[in-house]
Amino acid sequence: MFRRCLAVLLTLSLPALAESDPDLFAKDNLMAWCIVPFDGMKRGPEARAEMLEKLGLKHFAYDYRAEQIPTWGDELDALKRHGISLDAWWFPNTLNDEAKKALELFQRHHVHPQLWVTGGGAPTKSPEEQAQRVDTEAKRIRPIAEAAAQIGCKVGLYNHEQWFGEPENEIAIIEQLKKDGVNNVGLVYNFHHGHSQLDRFPELLEKMKPYLLAINLDGMFRDGNKIGRQIVPIGQGDLDLQLLRTIRDSGWQGPIGVLNHTGEDAEARLQDNLDGLAWLDGLLHGQRTPQPVPRSWRAPAWPPIAGDKSDGDELIIPAATDDELTRANGWPADTDMRKWERSLGGETSNRFTTLKQITKANVGKLEMAWTYHSGDGTSNIQCNPIIVDGVMFAPTGGWNIVALDATTGRELWRFTPEHQGKRLEDQPARRGLLYWKGDGDNRARVLFGAGNWIYALDPQTGKVIDSFGKNGRTDIPTAATAVGAIYRDVLVVAGYLGDIFGYDVRTGEPLWTFHTKPLPGEYGHNTWSHLEQGANCWGGMALDESRGIAYISTGSPKPNYLGMNHTGDNLFGDCVIAIDALTGKRVWHFQEIRHDVWDWDIPAPPNLVTVERNGIKVDAVAQVTKLGNTLLLDRTNGKPLFPYRLKRVKTELLPGDQAAPFEPMPELPEPFARQAFTPNDIPASPDVQAVVLPVIQRANTGAYPSIQPAKPTLLFNIHGGAEWTGATANPGTGMLYVTANEIPWFVTSFRDDDPEPAKPPTAGEQAYMTICVACHGPDRKGIGHAPPLRGVRHRLNEEQILEQLKNGRGSMPPMLPALKPEQVKPLIDFLLCRDRPIPPLDPKAPPKWTFGGWNRLQDAQGYPGCTPPWGTLTCVNLNTGKIAWKVPFGEYPELAEKGVPKTGQENFGGAMLTSTGVIVAGGTRDKKVRAFDASNGDELWSYQLPLHSTAPPASYEANGRQFIVVPVTGGGKLGGPTGDAWMAFALPK
Repeated sequence: MFRRCLAVLLTLSLPALAESDPDLFAKDNLMAWCIVPFDGMKRGPEARAEMLEKLGLKHFAYDYRAEQIPTWGDELDALKRHGISLDAWWFPNTLNDEAKKALELFQRHHVHPQLWVTGGGAPTKSPEEQAQRVDTEAKRIRPIAEAAAQIGCKVGLYNHEQWFGEPENEIAIIEQLKKDGVNNVGLVYNFHHGHSQLDRFPELLEKMKPYLLAINLDGMFRDGNKIGRQIVPIGQGDLDLQLLRTIRDSGWQGPIGVLNHTGEDAEARLQDNLDGLAWLDGLLHGQRTPQPVPRSWRAPAWPPIAGDKSDGDELIIPAATDDELTRANGWPADTDMRKWERSLGGETSNRFTTLKQITKANVGKLEMAWTYHSGDGTSNIQCNPIIVDGVMFAPTGGWNIVALDATTGRELWRFTPEHQGKRLEDQPARRGLLYWKGDGDNRARVLFGAGNWIYALDPQTGKVIDSFGKNGRTDIPTAATAVGAIYRDVLVVAGYLGDIFGYDVRTGEPLWTFHTKPLPGEYGHNTWSHLEQGANCWGGMALDESRGIAYISTGSPKPNYLGMNHTGDNLFGDCVIAIDALTGKRVWHFQEIRHDVWDWDIPAPPNLVTVERNGIKVDAVAQVTKLGNTLLLDRTNGKPLFPYRLKRVKTELLPGDQAAPFEPMPELPEPFARQAFTPNDIPASPDVQAVVLPVIQRANTGAYPSIQPAKPTLLFNIHGGAEWTGATANPGTGMLYVTANEIPWFVTSFRDDDPEPAKPPTAGEQAYMTICVACHGPDRKGIGHAPPLRGVRHRLNEEQILEQLKNGRGSMPPMLPALKPEQVKPLIDFLLCRDRPIPPLDPKAPPKWTFGGWNRLQDAQGYPGCTPPWGTLTCVNLNTGKIAWKVPFGEYPELAEKGVPKTGQENFGGAMLTSTGVIVAGGTRDKKVRAFDASNGDELWSYQLPLHSTAPPASYEANGRQFIVVPVTGGGKLGGPTGDAWMAFALPK
């Protein structure tokens, strides 16, 4: 039913026009269709009829859902008052009780709409099966047609794809019915279900004309159903003019209809169709005017792809051919990977070292070498430090920058940046810093962001370098938290609140800006209905020094879950963007999720790796994501190294929002984390099920789950999959290692425009605070499995609330026994806001929506409410795309004592890798840092920390000794106390 209405309608039930009549597309000849269940403004019958009259539309085709059935009579009364003719009705596929109720309605109101009926079925395989199918369908349609004839109605067979949707099959059914004496059946042709028939449409039209009751137009692109352009306003498709000319010249006579069928405001979409139709009509008459710009639609971010393979429900972006692969050039040299002069281990962001002192054979002997306490306060430090010539540079718990003797941990100097506030972006070097060695005229410097500034410090003294910017700092408009990178004399930095910036690393002078939310006139701007927030960089970037290309990952558009004000694919959200470091020009981009409303950012820095494909050594970008994917892209052209699959989704979003038709479900590289909550994820324990099933049974689940009013959306990946720490990789072997989470969450969205409760509290509020507050909360936002009751007046009426109080629903028991009779009406009045004034609403203002926060699905003991593992360490072989191994990461000691196999834990520390095959990782709830064998995931060593580590380890050499250092500051997303320590480990002297 979802896809039946993507069309513009011409029907014979309205007065016919001659072929050459100039008023063929006149407003009084137009019919509105597919309005009722989709309108983002959720108009009722009266408001809907007023809207049609305002637009000058005199004819209406009615579609509905179960909740509209009680208002059928009101609908017809409103249409009559406003002079709107009811010309068509979406009709049940059998003569059931609902169908009979509609027929009785038509008789009472003396209307005679066409009854549009659909069907389905797979293609037939033989003439005998075809004949049987035609006979069966004719017998199904006959009772409907006979009942329709009794009240003067026609039946239209509506082509809705599959076997029934082929016009030749509909014609065969009609001819069979004629043989049986049934003569009031015709067909309705829909362009949006006819993309495969475009080349033969003129021929089809001639065949259909004797039977035709309606032609449903759409803004048409070739293969639009395969490329996310199936629902398009008239005038935006590149085939629209040709198709309208074919209809006009065929001699077909009839009015034209316009539709909504989106979650947009129906008035805006109808007006877009009116504008587009008027423009095309002008072109048909030789009048050239500018193409109208739609209010309710933006072109998808990704264009049709040459050579794509699609069956309509699946889109494959082809892998780069051998000729398109970028051959490896040998960068970086092994000697460069002995240093750690940029957070994340260098420009590749691989956190990989070629130091060889620590090996799989001796890592079990690691011991604490030194601990540094800053003593200036405590906080959650998320910075991977840098080490230059035996000195470590790092932030402190008290938001200062220090230089430490990397051999002993002794403090050498301390710098206090100006603190703008306590925003996340105000924390100095929050997620990284870097070193520039200088040149003949400019001193070496340590660079980092703090608030809306980038600082440059003398690494010897900790004093600002006055020649950089103004007094040692330069302004960055959107703040800086993630580590930048340097190419020649250009410092590339990604803004915390969006955009990417280039600065002269010598002077701090701004050089260029790339907008991650494109401004008007820039590439990608038309993928946003309105620019909002997001599309920013969380984890950092990488830079290919041999080619001068910077690679930046971006987060999702914001706000989360509420995408109605930024519909479209939202470039450059959820992207890997390749930027020319000298000019700031986009080289290429690759988007993972289109219109991401689920908070599934790409949170981590890219990894620059070399892999083998078809015997060719290829320089590539590997990007791990929250969703648990690894995007593997050619480094110079951005093409995937494996075929990249997108599948059609049936996601429903909040009113006014519109999901992308296709979303990624790649097969290779294999996902390293669960991407959808399914029945297989429900724990077997009855005790656990008793706690989690009340949420699960109410929730939207599955891949790209729907977001609906007051209904939980249950999903993984809020904290990853991958988190900001991302992956560590051996750049030469193509082996990538990623720490990940597999924790279930639920989020509930709801209308939030209720007025504040009256003061003093009314009797209804008092009843609520006595009977309802335990489950629905004092703020009525819901607790656990109980839905929010804020905005319930937009979802339920008094009778429906009373029914639930009487009989209960789901996990809610009957509540009338707990209420005194005199409490019932005041309680309902309180819930429906009838006990206090409701401020008048601005009819032009969009509805106010919010969501009730992020809630972990947990059992009674606080463990995740899904089957383990809950935290993992995974090795992905990028050469084959296959997972080489996967092990639980972290352990609950109390469960281990009971014999429960290792479950893994939620973690936020990340990992690093040595060329000797040792992975070091931390950040688990059990407060351990561990070493693993990179060949199989076996645990080789662990150390109990006082708090959990909070950023990936770094490795360096000082005085001939290899160290591994981590911040041990706790807190953050795992909660708990915070600290101020850095701890370094080494082999015994």
